[in-house]
Amino acid sequence: MTYKFEQFNTEITNPQVEVISVSDNIQAKTCSVEILLTTDTAKFGLNLSGFTYSDSWEDADIIAWVDTELIKYVV
Repeated sequence: MTYKFEQFNTEITNPQVEVISVSDNIQAKTCSVEILLTTDTAKFGLNLSGFTYSDSWEDADIIAWVDTELIKYVV
């Protein structure tokens, strides 16, 4: 897939996606996620926010959410 983010002046094609860190706001039950998109020629850091949960979350929940969020940036 090819992604386009407004903060980068390039399209990112077939990157490896890695979750770097998760910042959890326990009171609001929301998380922001720092990810790294890596291609053969470059690395792009990105912060996604808006993950919400009811009681708790697992790594698999975050990964699934990141995959869903990235669909918004497919060109």
